[in-house]
Amino acid sequence: METIGLIAGNRNLPFLFARQARRAGFRVAAVGFAEETDLRLKAEVDEFTLISVGQLGRLLAFFRKAGARRAVMQGQIRHKLIYSKIKPDWRAALLLLRMRDKKTDSMLSAVADELGRHGVRLEPATWLMEPYLAGRGVLGRVRPSKALARDIAFGRELARGIGALDIGQTVAVKRQSCVAVESIEGTDQALRRAGRLAGPGLTVVKLAKPRQDLRFDLPVVGLKTFRTLEKVKAAALALEAGKTLFLDREKCLALADRAGICVVAE
Repeated sequence: METIGLIAGNRNLPFLFARQARRAGFRVAAVGFAEETDLRLKAEVDEFTLISVGQLGRLLAFFRKAGARRAVMQGQIRHKLIYSKIKPDWRAALLLLRMRDKKTDSMLSAVADELGRHGVRLEPATWLMEPYLAGRGVLGRVRPSKALARDIAFGRELARGIGALDIGQTVAVKRQSCVAVESIEGTDQALRRAGRLAGPGLTVVKLAKPRQDLRFDLPVVGLKTFRTLEKVKAAALALEAGKTLFLDREKCLALADRAGICVVAE
């Protein structure tokens, strides 16, 4: 039986992937992070170890001992941790020294390359997760008005621009004006800021980057995001079909329908 390595960040995605992989007949060897990972994951996998962010050597040693030749990244590791007091081990420190910048894509690509050098191929984060990918079309009961359709198109253009610069994945717009751009603070805080600035009626667009590496940092939405949309009285959420992980879909769409939020993906 093949062992798959799981690099497990926060929230529910590591749990969902572990269950999918074991149902498909794989053993799962998971690396969690003391700063991020829900420790209940240990009960959902075959092998588990806990490290700190920056302990790349221990991660590689664990996968080597477990016999994992393939691995997947699931769950967020907050980028703001690079500003914390976390101390990288010598292997991670050398990796950081070789990097031209500390953008999310640069850091995760460097980790993926290091895994490859040690015989572990990083698979796309979409692998085995097809049931959780957003489909195409109007996903709830609320259809976009002409005004919302214009804001969605405007927001998509902006989101592709910030994605190309690796700034963030999400923008909030209103009446074809940019209200807020997501950066290091994350989607929910960006939406709360947008709500304070522009009030009800926001259109939120969350897209994969134009050159999205499917191995990591895919757009993810779930109940927390939808509760924030409800709180700020957003009018619409636009996603990218096939590249957005949509968690708790039925509950999210039921909430959106009650709140009058249009949800579309293309």
